[in-house]
Amino acid sequence: MKILITNDDGIDSYGLKLLERLAKTLTNNVTTVAPRDNRSGTSQAISLQEELYFSNVSANRYICSGNPADCVMLALNLLFKDNPPDLVLSGINHGMNASDDVGYSGTVGAAREASIVGIRAIAFSQRYGKLESDFEVARKFGKKVLDNALSIKLPPRHVLNVNFPSVDISKVRGIQAAVLDSHKMSDQIFASKNPNFYSIGPINQRLETNPKSDRFYLENGYVTFTPLLIDTTAMDLMKKIPNFTL
Repeated sequence: MKILITNDDGIDSYGLKLLERLAKTLTNNVTTVAPRDNRSGTSQAISLQEELYFSNVSANRYICSGNPADCVMLALNLLFKDNPPDLVLSGINHGMNASDDVGYSGTVGAAREASIVGIRAIAFSQRYGKLESDFEVARKFGKKVLDNALSIKLPPRHVLNVNFPSVDISKVRGIQAAVLDSHKMSDQIFASKNPNFYSIGPINQRLETNPKSDRFYLENGYVTFTPLLIDTTAMDLMKKIPNFTL
């Protein structure tokens, strides 16, 4: 098995190194291509008409000056051109990628990029994962979670989105299939001291969680598995849209 690993927190992030260790329990054929700095919130953005720096930094580890999706594209076309990997693992993200967050996530975006071209892909995130100490659940249960994720036969053009809860390991209750929650209410925008400059702050979110959703199960000590579709067409509305002759 050949595994490609990437993330959006950068080549030096703890979550990436933990995911590398987990992947090496499956195979020694592990290659990492990650952004050289933090690219959180870049979704599936690619750097069109921009030169990208791509360099080997150590054995089977490479950095890219672009976004996570750029990392996947460069890896597949430069390192795996004639022999694609069997699996792409993205993460482990420093912070959950659940609910409305999946649309912004560079971690999920990298997995989507792999799935689009026919490669099995899984995204991993640790809720409230800022410091190395915050990854206790991912460290303790990461191997079992990875094995269970790989046991799921994803159809083409699907991504499995995995989130670890932020609880004491004695309170982890298992793995739970979960739908995406909806939690964003509005944004916080802050004015800079410099005229015409602003920064986007944390979202304003509702505290309530929907039953059977990823946030609901994460708050109750479960690792969540959410299958995501690449095709986001609202098929239930197709027959309701009339065709017009112009």
